[in-house]
Amino acid sequence: MIRADRLCLAIAFAVTTAAQLAPAHAQSAEAEVLFRDGRNLIKRGKLAAGCDKLDASAKLETSVGTLLNLGDCRDKLGRPASAWAAFRKAEAMAKRSGGDDKRQLEAGRRATALEPRLSNLVIVVPAGTDGLVVRRDGEVLDPAVWNTALPVDPGSYTIVAEAPGYLPWRQVVPIGLDTRRQVVTIPGLERAPVAPPVAAVPPPASPFEPQPPVMARQAVVRSGGTWSVTRKLSAGLALAGAGAAGTGIYFGLHAKSLQDRADRRCPLTVCADPEGLRLNDQAHTAASRANILYIAGGAAVATAAVMWLVGAPDEILVVPSVGDHQAAVSMTGRF
Repeated sequence: MIRADRLCLAIAFAVTTAAQLAPAHAQSAEAEVLFRDGRNLIKRGKLAAGCDKLDASAKLETSVGTLLNLGDCRDKLGRPASAWAAFRKAEAMAKRSGGDDKRQLEAGRRATALEPRLSNLVIVVPAGTDGLVVRRDGEVLDPAVWNTALPVDPGSYTIVAEAPGYLPWRQVVPIGLDTRRQVVTIPGLERAPVAPPVAAVPPPASPFEPQPPVMARQAVVRSGGTWSVTRKLSAGLALAGAGAAGTGIYFGLHAKSLQDRADRRCPLTVCADPEGLRLNDQAHTAASRANILYIAGGAAVATAAVMWLVGAPDEILVVPSVGDHQAAVSMTGRF
């Protein structure tokens, strides 16, 4: 029995010791890969890229070790406020988990060492403006942090104040490495100008009310004579149509000649004479060309005739007339 009790005590001691030495929880695969990549980049001197990897790892799964490395990286980049925030978060996390006194003390020591170097920005917001929204670099600030000194990294910050019915206010605030406290006071916002009322439009006149007659003026449009541009084009088109028709006649006669020669060599429907078959194919091709040229020539001549008839007149008399609820235009002239 004594040996069994001793064995149970030994097992309990071993389990307790292992639990204290093991981490509080296992790191996820994605967070672990990002953490290792960040450490490797920092070792190669690529601080900015390494910090980004560590920050992404901490967002996936926060751990004391990741926060300590992230704080150290930000401190080396000259971002003391961000580094201070990471160390304070690591200190609080180690304190909550328990059994991690060494890293808790290290995180607190690093945060305390950074505090004399911190730059603080205070945004003083006056009361009395309903719906006021304050933004810092586009991020909306909770009203709880108004009028409070907030640690910020060196750089330029754009402060914007907006409220419904007021003109927005904007100011760029520079924060240097030697700036310890910068105060920005948002002034009372100016009222937005009120748009003038839109003038009332008189209603349209009733369609039943008689309208006074409107006198019309005659307009005379003169052309350049019988051979206008349209008639010149019609003449050219007529010549082209006649040429196409003439060429069609040639192909028609040629097709008839070829067909006669083919019929003499092959008088029957079924023909085995190669020359006769060749002449027959050529006759069909010539006939097709003749038909196409006939159609094109005829269309061109017809179009030319229409263009000649509607060519510009020597003189056109344009007479506009306006009466009660109607308007018209009449034209007279010689074509």
